[in-house]
Amino acid sequence: LYVLRSHLGLVSMKRTGVKDKSQGQVASVTSKGSEKIVQVGSIFRTLWVWLNILIWTLLCGIPAMLCILLVPFLGLSGAQRLTWRCAVVFFRLVLWSSNCPYTVTGLENVDPDGNYFFAANHESLWDVPLLFSVLPYWLIAVAKKSIAMVPIFGWAVAAGGTVWVDRKNSASAKKTMDEAEKSLRARPRSVLVFPEGTRTPDGELQEFKKGVFILAIQAGYPVVPVCVCGTYDVVVKGKRAIKSRPLHLKIGKPIETKDMTYEDRDKLSQMVLQQVTAMKAEWRAGQASQSGGKVEPFYHCFVPTPKADKKFWGRLPPP
Repeated sequence: LYVLRSHLGLVSMKRTGVKDKSQGQVASVTSKGSEKIVQVGSIFRTLWVWLNILIWTLLCGIPAMLCILLVPFLGLSGAQRLTWRCAVVFFRLVLWSSNCPYTVTGLENVDPDGNYFFAANHESLWDVPLLFSVLPYWLIAVAKKSIAMVPIFGWAVAAGGTVWVDRKNSASAKKTMDEAEKSLRARPRSVLVFPEGTRTPDGELQEFKKGVFILAIQAGYPVVPVCVCGTYDVVVKGKRAIKSRPLHLKIGKPIETKDMTYEDRDKLSQMVLQQVTAMKAEWRAGQASQSGGKVEPFYHCFVPTPKADKKFWGRLPPP
């Protein structure tokens, strides 16, 4: 620690033979020194997190891909469920390594045995780890096609049944959505979507795109508005530095789509946006008084997620 302090210019005035001339100078040096310590701590944390991501991508990603070999024995759904479980373990380990405690409220709004479209705001790269760690449902995601090209991680995600969307080719995207509808009707499971399409650059909600809501209407799935809180401060878009922050997930009330048609896509989009906006405002209003909870222990990252009506890590009781 002394060597670190020396390199940061924090060696005491007394040892360097410099006499302090005023309290202001001492305060200035102390303040600058504190900032440097925080910067070094952030660098160490960032390196630690990315190292863990690299290691656990291999240890979780390879088994996730190999689950496909079990299709002849477990069927496609059984094999992809195992892939999803590997994903949950991986994303919990991401939260653990980044020292981010998490809590969730609103699980009483959903049926533990139901299937939903979870529509969430998109704040940072830490949204997906939080959502997969918290939501007690077999999840697949609607994601941009370029992620499938990422070695191991992208391949494992593809093995789980992710719906890939080519943003640059509308015809291809429409064909993908039609195939996804047929797949969801044949093998029901929950879907995670980000209606904003991309991460927010400033922490504020962006306009919701309606494409994913068309798929929800066609498949006849209820849409659950979900508000991700706190992840924007963990890692900002375009940056790689990682900060430790308490995270919270607010789950809204499901919106039925069985009686909706293609013409209701804008209405559905606005209904979801209104709920997410309200939940975000509610979280910000009580942010100062909210407890971040404890970081999930390492061993607990491997515990299977129970249904929504059971007690589990991070789940807060209804207000």
